[in-house]
Amino acid sequence: MKIKLEKLSERQIEGITLFEVSYKYAPIYSKNHFARAKDEFVIYCIDSEKNKGILWLRNNEYKFIPINTDDRSANLLLNTDNGIILITKNKALKMEADGEVFTPINIESPCMAENITEISTLGEEGKYPVICRVSVEAMAANSFTFFKYDKDRNTIKFEDILQPVFTTENTMKRFFESLSEADGLYYKMDFKYNYPQIGSMMINDDAIYVFLEADIVNPAGLSTYKYYWYVEITKDGVYKKKIWGAERLDKLQGKRGVRGKFSADKKYLILSPIFKTDEWKGKQKLLRLSDLELVDITLPRGYSKFRVLDIFDENVFISDEVDKIVICKMTEG
Repeated sequence: MKIKLEKLSERQIEGITLFEVSYKYAPIYSKNHFARAKDEFVIYCIDSEKNKGILWLRNNEYKFIPINTDDRSANLLLNTDNGIILITKNKALKMEADGEVFTPINIESPCMAENITEISTLGEEGKYPVICRVSVEAMAANSFTFFKYDKDRNTIKFEDILQPVFTTENTMKRFFESLSEADGLYYKMDFKYNYPQIGSMMINDDAIYVFLEADIVNPAGLSTYKYYWYVEITKDGVYKKKIWGAERLDKLQGKRGVRGKFSADKKYLILSPIFKTDEWKGKQKLLRLSDLELVDITLPRGYSKFRVLDIFDENVFISDEVDKIVICKMTEG
């Protein structure tokens, strides 16, 4: 199947750098953004003076809200029914859609993870997944937890779990037995586990879905990228159903590997190749989740080097990943 993107509007954001690091280099990069509506987009980015903050684009107008934050802490940006949340391990802030400043949220129960990632996830009914890191590899995204946001009480409560993804329950059992023997210190475990890297995660109709981006973290090793899988998992992180993907990529000709992000409307998986040496030739594709149809994308004339960032009800947000955001409409190709 093919679709064409028809340009609706374009905005150049003066004095802003949308992305610091390319999505290609690790699962954690360039996924701290989402569409909130057909003409609304939010991204965590930096200004010309290297101040971190939130860019909020709506009705072709935008505002940049600087954030005073610890550079060593990841800042996770999430969408809610009435605004956005910015959360670190020990601090949470919120801003309503018509607001101008962030206000604190009380964290009743803190996150178990020492490190959370900046990968925006998709929740439902106030429950959100959070992708974390449990190994010493700084760019890893190899575990997850959940929290519940109660907007009426203005509270966040993390669940008392921290789970990697496992293909079988037996593997999970061996992993946690080894972790217990190592007194909870992951780096001292005898059981050496190749953590699947979680590129994207969502809750949809009470089911939990992840897109796994092999077990490669270091960019120097991307040439041995082995698999990618769209999987339904249990709350414990065990495979429930392998839905779509490919494996043994390192045995095929040419370098291969794909990053993935679930669209804000939960209808597509946005697929971004790391290399240009396979049959996709570096071009993005969409996986339509309703029927697993793989969709080719034709970008508007003059925008061939732009990348699809998100989708909301057939409106597609694309960017040069520097300072331009373009809203397009899907049309049949």
